[in-house]
Amino acid sequence: MANKVPSSLLNLPVELVLRILDKLDEFTILCSVRNVCTQLNAITDKYHRYQTLTTLNLHNNEIGDKGVQHLADALRNNTTLTSLNLHNNNIGDIGARHIADALRNNTTLTSLHLSYNQIGALGAQLLADALQKNTTLTSLYLSSNKIGHTGAQLLADSLRNNKTLTTLDLTDNRITAFGAQHLAGALHINTTLTSLYLSSNEIEDKGAQHMAIALKNNKTLTTLDLSWNQVGTLGTKHLADALRNNTTLTSLILSSNEIGDIGAQHIAVALRNNKTLTTLGLSWNQIKAVGAQHLTDALQHNTTLTSLNLSSNELEALGVQHVADALRINTTLTSLNLESNEIGALGAQHLADALRTNTTLITLNLKGTGIGAIGVQHLADALRTNTTLTALNLESTGIGVVGIQHLADALRTNKTLTTLDISYNRIRDVAAKYLADALQANTTLKTLNFRGNEIGDEFQHRLQQMMESSKGQDK
Repeated sequence: MANKVPSSLLNLPVELVLRILDKLDEFTILCSVRNVCTQLNAITDKYHRYQTLTTLNLHNNEIGDKGVQHLADALRNNTTLTSLNLHNNNIGDIGARHIADALRNNTTLTSLHLSYNQIGALGAQLLADALQKNTTLTSLYLSSNKIGHTGAQLLADSLRNNKTLTTLDLTDNRITAFGAQHLAGALHINTTLTSLYLSSNEIEDKGAQHMAIALKNNKTLTTLDLSWNQVGTLGTKHLADALRNNTTLTSLILSSNEIGDIGAQHIAVALRNNKTLTTLGLSWNQIKAVGAQHLTDALQHNTTLTSLNLSSNELEALGVQHVADALRINTTLTSLNLESNEIGALGAQHLADALRTNTTLITLNLKGTGIGAIGVQHLADALRTNTTLTALNLESTGIGVVGIQHLADALRTNKTLTTLDISYNRIRDVAAKYLADALQANTTLKTLNFRGNEIGDEFQHRLQQMMESSKGQDK
């Protein structure tokens, strides 16, 4: 093996070899220096960068199947690397074969990112075979490949035997309802998988039904993402029925599934009985005021949900009034996302009234809600008495100079808000001055996002300095 290395390199003092290693990137050290000769192996074994090389990020490098072959060869005997990111490297099925071969021997890698890599059903089969034997990998990310329902079936078969994988991401792989059926079947047996991401897979209501049946029996899955799957109201009903008795799922994402008000009602019924769900994502679902009323009525009884995403629906002021009514009673919700709902100033007033008495909400996203200066005035008044809200997003809300003035006045006395986003509001120097003057009296705001406005360099610099100074006070 030594004859592969120039004798001049072998004869160099160790100190000089180490200096050379200092000039090389991690990929070169791992793939071109290791396993060349025993002498270089002995040196790199003691080299600090190799000893501490636990994460290798090669995303968007177009290394292809040839590059991944060298990497896989190195992985067979590597004992330091725990996380490898090969996102968007065009490795294809051939590259997947090399990675799969390495996984059969590697005993340290726990996280593997292979998204956007043109991996098809064959590549999925090779990886699935490796998972039957690998006992260390806990997270596998295969989003935006081409495994289809056949690849999903092969991976599902491996899940029946694998005892270590906890996270599987198959987003955007066209697995359809057939693939969902196979994965659901595996969930009846698998006892280790905790997170499953199946967004954008065309599983529709039939696929949702298969997953719902699995949820009635599975005792380990805590996170399920079924967004962008055309689940519809029928599929939502199946899932809601499962939620009534499921005692392990904590996060369910159903964004962009055309569930409408009827689907929201099904979910609401489940929330009255479910005792474990903490995160619910229902954005882009054509939910109107009626659906919001069903959900918020449930929130008055539910005591576990902490995060609710209703962004990009059609709530308007009446829908938000129902949300506000729930906030007066609910004592567990900490994060509420109402982005891109045209709630207007009246909707903001309803929320502001609720914030005066609510003592649990800490994050509120009102980006793109059209609340304007009057709406911000209502919120600013609430901020004078609210003692729990720490993050407020007012991006693209049309608040203008008058709205900023109201906010600035509130910031002089508010002692809890730490993050404020006022991006893209056509704010100019006169409004920035109001903020800067107010921040001289405020010591709690640590992050102020004002990108996309019309603030001159002087006031941009002044605001940035004030934020840096505020953060420095915590050190």
